[in-house]
Amino acid sequence: MDGKSNASALPRNTLLNGVYQIKKVISRSELGIVYLGREKETGKPVAIKEFYPSVLARRKADKRTVEIRLGNSLDQYDELLHSFMQEAELLSELKHPHLLKYLAHLEANGTGYIIMEYCQGTSLDKWLSARGAVDRALFINHTLLPLVETLEYIHTQGIIHRDIKPSNIMIMEDGTPKLIDFGSAVRLPLKEGEKQTIFTSACYSPLELYSELSPHNEMSDIFSLAALLHYCFCGEAPADVKLRLFDEQIPAVRTKNPEVSRWLSRTVHWGLAMRQEQRCPSLAKFRRALQVQSFLWKWKGTAVLGKAAMDLSSGKK
Repeated sequence: MDGKSNASALPRNTLLNGVYQIKKVISRSELGIVYLGREKETGKPVAIKEFYPSVLARRKADKRTVEIRLGNSLDQYDELLHSFMQEAELLSELKHPHLLKYLAHLEANGTGYIIMEYCQGTSLDKWLSARGAVDRALFINHTLLPLVETLEYIHTQGIIHRDIKPSNIMIMEDGTPKLIDFGSAVRLPLKEGEKQTIFTSACYSPLELYSELSPHNEMSDIFSLAALLHYCFCGEAPADVKLRLFDEQIPAVRTKNPEVSRWLSRTVHWGLAMRQEQRCPSLAKFRRALQVQSFLWKWKGTAVLGKAAMDLSSGKK
């Protein structure tokens, strides 16, 4: 990370709430900075997510306090900070082996922080690219099916994620996933008149997320899951919905990877329907299609995730 990026981050050994100590920057985005930290008393490593919208805010001379760049941005800053703290509240209610464990959240330095367990992992896209090839059946059983199970769990809790994509899936050393970044997540049903901050992701967000007037429900996560599976089995994401407005049709998965069964190919294509009412209505159907696909590949013998992994490792888009 360059010096300019680090200049806006909290200094090493900054203490939050007298409990959590900043050690180094792990990553950053337009809306925040993620640090490796530790509990001061126990030395236990933790991940610390700081709300820091770089376009709206800057660090004061004390190198800790966050201030608004322009006075007329205060309402927007407060709205985004509210969504950030709402993410913390949602996470505090969720307990699942494939979600990062929530530890605490707090407000300090004019901004907010979420403290999570620290897990060493690699995002799904980088994980596939680095490996080049993986056992196809194991990939389904150890990575994709647990991800579907995790989505089923959060839906039973009345929550939708709204930002399923490869960079939000962390793969642990044993190949199991952790679903991260609940910054767009929301509890259903939405309250009348409630304004929700939505961050769309090209190729992975369904059309309804581009409008506050459209219904937001579990169907949005189903679309994003289908897009993720398209990426995993084809080596590329499907066309973005904005490019499909005048021509909804996209090639079937089997045209990119004939090793995928017709059942799974149809299920993914079904999940990518532009209109919610035409979309695959159940995560259970994805689970079953993946289970059958795993059985077929296992029955054929150990083999690697062919075209998808090869395209990724060779740098094809």
